[in-house]
Amino acid sequence: MGFVIPGSYQHEHIRTFEEIVAKDRGGMILSPQVGVHENVVVLDYENEYANLILRHNLSYETEKETIIQNEKGLLPTIIEKVLDRRMLFKNLEKKFVINTTEWYLCKQRIAALKSILVCLYGTTGSLWNRFANVGVFEKINRLSREVLIKTKDIVQAHGFELVYADTDSVFLKKNNAALKDFECVKNTLSRETGLPMSLVHHYKFLVLLPLEADQRMEALKHYFGITHTGELIARGIEMRRHDAPNFIKEFQSELLRTLFDCNDSAEVFSKGYDDALMFVTRTIDKVMTGEIEVQDLVVSTLLRQDIDKYRSLFPHVSAAIRLREAGKSIVRGENIQFVYTDAQHKNPLCRVSPLGLIKQGNEQEQKYDKEKYRDMLLEAAETVLGYFGFDRTVYGDTSKKNRNRKWWNELREE
Repeated sequence: MGFVIPGSYQHEHIRTFEEIVAKDRGGMILSPQVGVHENVVVLDYENEYANLILRHNLSYETEKETIIQNEKGLLPTIIEKVLDRRMLFKNLEKKFVINTTEWYLCKQRIAALKSILVCLYGTTGSLWNRFANVGVFEKINRLSREVLIKTKDIVQAHGFELVYADTDSVFLKKNNAALKDFECVKNTLSRETGLPMSLVHHYKFLVLLPLEADQRMEALKHYFGITHTGELIARGIEMRRHDAPNFIKEFQSELLRTLFDCNDSAEVFSKGYDDALMFVTRTIDKVMTGEIEVQDLVVSTLLRQDIDKYRSLFPHVSAAIRLREAGKSIVRGENIQFVYTDAQHKNPLCRVSPLGLIKQGNEQEQKYDKEKYRDMLLEAAETVLGYFGFDRTVYGDTSKKNRNRKWWNELREE
């Protein structure tokens, strides 16, 4: 391709401690303001790192942090092709009806091309990349941090409050601001930074959550809210987890809609919260009276290694052993689906039932551990309502065991 890159290139140059502290850093995050927020807009720099590489012509063959002045470097040449193709599919996606085959195909290609762009940036300074240049990798991150600082200054100068920012996304709010006001500041940011920017979400209500282990500390990528169009957006909670049962996901989604069925944040704390508590009570009654279908209670967990290499009989391992004993072929990397039938049983093999061994129509086989699923429901409710003062002891949960540990955290630690 006409590019010359040193064959014996030194991966990382010797530097002073001060230089390393100043340069060897990743993207910037501005901590979220924990609480309930109204009228919040999320602005996102589209393909920020890729566009920074193109805009500043950053490439491997730059031995230090200097910028190639004349011809386009190798990395920008490759990235430009991938970025142009991603934008092609993003524009094409808008022409198709949502949820059609063509729309899904565009979505898949957009996601795949984004992963390629992330890898091209992420391996810029990697030892596994024979062309890697740590200085260039650090410069990309530094430019990103400078963009976010500039964004913060511009946003605040326009009278907006920055409630959260994560690398290339900023969460803004302003009393009585209309959508056109947010569009105006978005256009200003795009013009001043020279980077394309889009308005991703316009929240009616947004809740930024604290850390579970310490209510005084904010948590990153841990929030939920509802847009003005009625779309639920959530990060880091049960409804976004692949291993959570459908029953828990559906419960939490409906709980959020019940909580946010209000006109303002003051009403959320009163009417919304009271309605949410009633919904929790009704759902607990359904669990305890056995009205939930077993198929909706299935937990799905990845078998990350061969069964014989596990030292303890965790729930998904127990389910995998029972499936193997029944003649099923179980391999590493398979998703093991099971239902909790007696979570406190002394024999770990009897605590769960694999979905593949539950016989349809057999009432004995389709029983589930009501107490276990009630606890899981209360944890999901606590995630959403904890900031509003929710106390699960009101529902008879007096156990002190692992009070601050979610069930999936327990599973991960095990």
